[in-house]
Amino acid sequence: MFRTLLFLALLLAAAAPGLPAIEIATGKMLGPRYDQRAFYVREPGGQWQKTYTGPQYRPEAAGRLMNLRIAQALFHDEWLTEGTVDPDQNTDRVIAALDTYRRHGILAINASLQCGNPGYNREVPVIKRVNAAKAGPGKGFLCSAFLPDGTMKPAWQQRLLRLARALDERGMILDLMYFYQSQDEVLKDPQAIRNAVRNATDFLIDNNLRNVIIEIANEQDVRGWDHELYIERDMGELMEIARERFLLKNAAFRLPISASSGPSMKLFDSTTVHADLTIIHGNNRRIDEKYSRTKALYGHPLAPGPILMNEDDNGRETSEENLRNELASCDAVWDGGGSWGYMPWRQTQMYPFRYYDPAGDSQDERYFRAVLEHIRKKVFR
Repeated sequence: MFRTLLFLALLLAAAAPGLPAIEIATGKMLGPRYDQRAFYVREPGGQWQKTYTGPQYRPEAAGRLMNLRIAQALFHDEWLTEGTVDPDQNTDRVIAALDTYRRHGILAINASLQCGNPGYNREVPVIKRVNAAKAGPGKGFLCSAFLPDGTMKPAWQQRLLRLARALDERGMILDLMYFYQSQDEVLKDPQAIRNAVRNATDFLIDNNLRNVIIEIANEQDVRGWDHELYIERDMGELMEIARERFLLKNAAFRLPISASSGPSMKLFDSTTVHADLTIIHGNNRRIDEKYSRTKALYGHPLAPGPILMNEDDNGRETSEENLRNELASCDAVWDGGGSWGYMPWRQTQMYPFRYYDPAGDSQDERYFRAVLEHIRKKVFR
């Protein structure tokens, strides 16, 4: 009887909300004894080890973080009237696809608290909206976890919690983008932006979400930011606001913090001084440029932590040429020492969102499957 009760207690404890299964860090965070260009994970009570450690993985995969961009995983456009997206069902569909992603070597997905370009006009021409909240209802889209003062919306918090915990259960990581350049205008001023950083980070801490990378902003150097470019100009301050929350709240853990550059693949002063990893995007750059830049950053003494490409636009049509470019881009970033992120425009980014059917035989699904198979072969023996 005692053994049965003990077993049930342990089972309940293992399933208890807030009990982490995986924790993420970078070598820079852990100190000089660790590989500065590697990602590390650990289970509760365990030791830090490089990602993809184990007999099932190829040795060259250790320390990488192959990832998949699903910016719309928490999507809710409050102004959309020409179509419908049930926010909870949308997140549920992402969660339902995680096992398939994991089997193919995907260890992280990239989601956003202000979503991404839903491609309305391109995929559904009847929806004639621009990719910005500043255009207003009927003309733009409003997709933000934040109210104008930086307070988080409870419904977004609940979707975020479900997604992060579903990833955690599978030993997977969430790269969480706080701000997107066509939605930062939802926040009324820089003080509200600072409040949003505090509130989002506090939510992660309060819910013991240790499997998260904090990406303060998506493409901090591209056109479109408002508030006199506050987010780009004072990125170092925003990173430190997030980092400070772990100290002020006496958190038992801390999370990696950074921000991504756009296709410039630049290394900013804010990144070199304040970040725990280097995040770049390879959109529309030549294959050789992605390789040379990744390799240069890998060897750059001021580039912090591992090199993560978590967005790479290689063409928005599911053509044979674009597929070749996807696979070659993956190889280029890998050979340069970085981790590659697949951005499936037609399947997961553009409305209506599709999160991969492993049994499907459409052109889009075959394309998606071919990319995932390529990643699987690089990661697994």
